[in-house]
Amino acid sequence: MAWPYQFIHGDATVRHARRVLLDRYALYAQVSPWVLILVVALVRLARYAISRWTTRSTTKPPQSTATPWVVAKLNRVSWWLGDPVEFAGWNLGCRDRLIFGGVWMAWLLFLCVNETGNDYFLITKKFGIIGTSQLPLQYLLASKRVNPVAFVFRKSHEEVNRWHRALGWCYFLILLHGAFYLNYYIQVGGLTAALFRPVPALGVLGLLGMTLLSTTALGVFRRYSYRIFYLTHLVVGLSLPVVIWFHVPHGRVYMAESLLVLLIDVSMRRFLCVKCPAAIETVPGTSLISVKATVPPAKIRQFANHPALHLYLSIPSRSRPGRDCLSPSNLALALTANPFTVAAVNEEARELTLVARQMKGPMTKALTKLASLHAPDSTGRGTLRIDGPYGAAAHFPRWATAAFDTVLLVAGGVGGTFVVPLYEQIVREVPAATTRVELVWVVRDASEAACILPRSTSVEGTTVLDGDERKIRLFITGAKKEGSSSSSSTSDSSRVSLEGLLEDGDDLEMDHLGLEKSGEGSRLLVADRNLKTKVEEQYVRPDLQEIVDGVFGQSRYHPRVAVVVCGPQQMARDVRMAVGGWVWKGRDVWFHSEGFGW
Repeated sequence: MAWPYQFIHGDATVRHARRVLLDRYALYAQVSPWVLILVVALVRLARYAISRWTTRSTTKPPQSTATPWVVAKLNRVSWWLGDPVEFAGWNLGCRDRLIFGGVWMAWLLFLCVNETGNDYFLITKKFGIIGTSQLPLQYLLASKRVNPVAFVFRKSHEEVNRWHRALGWCYFLILLHGAFYLNYYIQVGGLTAALFRPVPALGVLGLLGMTLLSTTALGVFRRYSYRIFYLTHLVVGLSLPVVIWFHVPHGRVYMAESLLVLLIDVSMRRFLCVKCPAAIETVPGTSLISVKATVPPAKIRQFANHPALHLYLSIPSRSRPGRDCLSPSNLALALTANPFTVAAVNEEARELTLVARQMKGPMTKALTKLASLHAPDSTGRGTLRIDGPYGAAAHFPRWATAAFDTVLLVAGGVGGTFVVPLYEQIVREVPAATTRVELVWVVRDASEAACILPRSTSVEGTTVLDGDERKIRLFITGAKKEGSSSSSSTSDSSRVSLEGLLEDGDDLEMDHLGLEKSGEGSRLLVADRNLKTKVEEQYVRPDLQEIVDGVFGQSRYHPRVAVVVCGPQQMARDVRMAVGGWVWKGRDVWFHSEGFGW
């Protein structure tokens, strides 16, 4: 089939008609997602109004606890859409984002080719202007503070940011725009001359910047160096609107919107972050760092209202280790803000506790060095900048009214900083008679749990029995310490008391873990003075499928179950796979996987 498009320059009338068509289709492309967002907002508002009306008009609560077949079908569809898709060992993302991203790309391609006739310049310019019209939405989806999409969908910025990646197909439209223009210059023999003119040169520069941005966003590059990905996004994100502004005047309205979103978001984050003194120390016997920061009253209340939130931590210039402000390590810290989950909140002392594992990145290296130099009265030492709170936990169900029969919490390593505060909140708010709560926590060594588990408080008149509905199962995957004893069988399925692990000669004290010794075994006494939780410890890797099956098997008469996991990606995938089998059996499951990785 012959190539249908021709180089049609046309007179002023043709160029004006082309311009009107381009602006109209660019407007269609930019308004389209907001129509969908508005529909979702109206549906949520209608559901809220119906819920309020039903609550006022209903005198008796529903008696049936069975999951209606329609709800079960919808749960299966929702679960299927949330499943990850892998190809040749590569994780391509969740099915919902791939499907919606593909549909959205098809819609944009339709807008690009519709009503173009045989006009080569019209379709070329359409690819450019429609791709450019999507950039303000991309900046909104990536922002942390200025994010109406997160507000409408009641999601955290991390969850919305995944859609920022799913809708990043607009890059290919701009890539085709550039390729079509390069083809034109090659066909007419003016490529070399064009590259020395401002407009084409800026277009090539912008295209190279977006190519670099998209390439470094690939998983292989992020895993190799997240810092390169972050800095590339920062530099290209700031410079791209300026480049396109001078490249073509017709895209300036979209670049003005993008710059406005970016500047407002950065300004709000800078205005709302606080500098606070912090005590930084390494946890003996582990690779963990503990940070205790004293924050203003207004900020501590924000974190106390929703446990398991996180913040972004940065080190001001005066507090960075080393005196050379132009050294590579200090320059890296200038553009570094790492996420940390808040492990504990002390409202009375206005203190936030953060726990992180020492890694090879500049932030944990700097914190480790500050811990070695830290003294309480040292000037400028241990002053940190905190930006937050953030996180999906602010949008979790209200545990007291959600009517879950069982809540299963699974954590791996420092994922306990997210799960343990959530566990404490649930056991405080939900009566033990109505909801079973179980925490499964996998750590390398028992000492890693010491700085996250709450300290014990004296509780009188309450005993913990074997049939109690609330417990923490601590799985220790490292080698067992020499000389420690076990109070039960040494088989892989045995349950060992923490009392046997922590003898007087051990590195950890029993009260450091928040445990007390008794004839019935070791116990964790949680912050609430009316509550005790039994701790079970095993020196094996957990069988997550067996654990999930046990939880769902015990709650088969009351099918609503909540499952929360925070840990390595493989752990999250294993838990989701284990839970998925029960969803397909018709069980009503609320599932959340917390993680900062892609």
